[in-house]
Amino acid sequence: MSNNNELEKKIINLIEIFKNKSFDEVIDEGIKLFKINKKISILPNIVGASYAAKNDHIHAIQFYEMALEIDNKNTEILNNLGKSQISLEDYEGAIIKFKQSRDIDQNNFDTLFNLGLVYFQLGEYENSLSNYIRAIKINNKVDKLYYNTGIVLSKIGKIKEATKYFLHTIKINNKHIKALNYLGIQFINENKYENAIHYLKEAININPNYAKAYNNLGAAYLQIKDFKAALQCFDKAYSLDNNLIISAIQKYYLKRLFCDWSNEKDLKSIINKTITSNELVSPWFCLSLEDNAENHFLRAKKYSSKYNLLKTNNNIYSNTKIRIGYYAADFHQHAGMINMEGIFKNHNKNEFEIIAFYYGKIKKDATHERIKKYFDKFFYVNEFDDEEIQKLSISNKIDIAIYRAGLTVNARSSIFSHKVAPIQINFLGYPGTTGQQGVDYIISDQFVIPEYHKNYYSEKIIFLTDCYYPRDDSRKISSKRFIREDYNIPKESFVFCSFNNSYKISVEEFNIWIKLLDAVKNSSLLLLSPNKEMKSNLQNFTISKNINLDRLIFLEYISFEDHLSRHYLADLFLDTFNYNAHTSAVDSLWTGLPILTKVGKSFSSRICGSLLNYLELDQLVVKNDEDYFNKAVELATNTKKYKEIKDKIIEAKKLGNFFNTKKYTENLEKAYKKVHQMRVFENKFDNIYIEEN
Repeated sequence: MSNNNELEKKIINLIEIFKNKSFDEVIDEGIKLFKINKKISILPNIVGASYAAKNDHIHAIQFYEMALEIDNKNTEILNNLGKSQISLEDYEGAIIKFKQSRDIDQNNFDTLFNLGLVYFQLGEYENSLSNYIRAIKINNKVDKLYYNTGIVLSKIGKIKEATKYFLHTIKINNKHIKALNYLGIQFINENKYENAIHYLKEAININPNYAKAYNNLGAAYLQIKDFKAALQCFDKAYSLDNNLIISAIQKYYLKRLFCDWSNEKDLKSIINKTITSNELVSPWFCLSLEDNAENHFLRAKKYSSKYNLLKTNNNIYSNTKIRIGYYAADFHQHAGMINMEGIFKNHNKNEFEIIAFYYGKIKKDATHERIKKYFDKFFYVNEFDDEEIQKLSISNKIDIAIYRAGLTVNARSSIFSHKVAPIQINFLGYPGTTGQQGVDYIISDQFVIPEYHKNYYSEKIIFLTDCYYPRDDSRKISSKRFIREDYNIPKESFVFCSFNNSYKISVEEFNIWIKLLDAVKNSSLLLLSPNKEMKSNLQNFTISKNINLDRLIFLEYISFEDHLSRHYLADLFLDTFNYNAHTSAVDSLWTGLPILTKVGKSFSSRICGSLLNYLELDQLVVKNDEDYFNKAVELATNTKKYKEIKDKIIEAKKLGNFFNTKKYTENLEKAYKKVHQMRVFENKFDNIYIEEN
């Protein structure tokens, strides 16, 4: 009896030593005791736990297995062994052990928690969720459990439900900074930016060095267009953690928005890290920072790994008409909708039904009310989670889903992980590949995606013979007339302009534009001014190049119709390089204003070239900076040459070939019919080429 008492005292002492984290001592003493007491399972178990605490899971597993040989019904040992297997990424082995534990005790909290954990690691989110929910029924006081459940729900697109679990986490533990951080993310996803800012600030108050919270706070400020505050947050995040590449990229994006090109010496290496690091960086922020089709593809594929296909959809519906679902956050007055409206209006209602799924912040403006009337059904799904949107889509038997937003900032890309339709198409909103499983096609043309670039797209490609970018031939140009004198532009001045957003402008373009002002006497440059920082930085840059500031003219944002009329102030639109004018290019050509572009290598850098190529104005598409400069000078100084080009654009508008929305829509519908037929009759997805009507 005395021997047993002595052993019991030693084991109790060993446990105390373990609690004090003297793991080497536990290992030494535990092994000694185990050599003498081979039938006591607690000894190899505590030695194993000590090795695990030292992150030596190989030795930990050896001792756990010794313990199991003594007591194979011990759920604690089984759980410990499973956790070490997780650490060694032996997930299948861990599941076996946890299931053995669950067979012994169906209501073992640790077992259910661990099963939830390992299934999450395997990406089996539904299994993970079911085990976490069972664990909550046993013990609803564990903050980590609610937090983990929230993470799973977020992964499967149940945003509102996830938010509830994060809120319950901080109810249990109001200093759970990870839950506060995720609440910030969730509320950003729900377009509730003030809520997001509140919780992210709470996290930062608890931990002033919490880099990820600063990054997410910057994202919230970005959404409400407080760009200065956003930049400060991204800068702070990156200074706290220089592995947080996403903060660095968004910082450079905002600096570009301000036309602040200082300290870009490390930009290239940071861009490269978006591909090589473990950090997931939105490819959209990189489009204007780099012209590299392969890198855009690699970045998109890596980023979209978080949107793994969660659902399949092999439905073949017996609809009398092909049902097209348009999924967008911007069914209202928005640049992205300008040229889509004509498509909705011109769809052949004898062959197609079109159904809208509006998941963004609802704006019921005049554009929205007009667009809404073109649809057979119009659903407001901004309060729906991804799974609810999928169910609604299936109940409406959507044959083809048009994924308009792609990987843009406000996109809910996770929706398409649920396969809302058997065919899902990336179209227009994001100029590039999504890299996303389940997105079957991208609509483009052979200029934007040359044959030798096809491998840089995860989607199969629909090649329209016509330029893929739509043009609405019903656009109204305001009757309001803008006079040069009102802007202090000399009447005889040759006026360059660029109406692209400022984040697209790099120092490379602006240097050329300044050289043009110097080379073409009595010339001016018109720019849109989205923020005062941009205006100030460009003015300072212009002064540094000894160009008078009165030749640089900034315009405020006005209504779309008035802005079109304002194009008549200018003579030549100067395109940006890495990220071309898209809708702005169509605006320019619609008003008869020539646009000069330098064709690049990536999707976003070839769109303007495609428009001009279709117009047979290849002379406005150049390949390098020198040609860009020389062509601009030629057009500014050779009146005859300039008039020929301008007349050709005006004539194209009159003839109604280039600007023919009905014809464009018919070609698009040919594509829809073709992919639908291939899916129904051949059960395959393949690149297709649509011939022009």
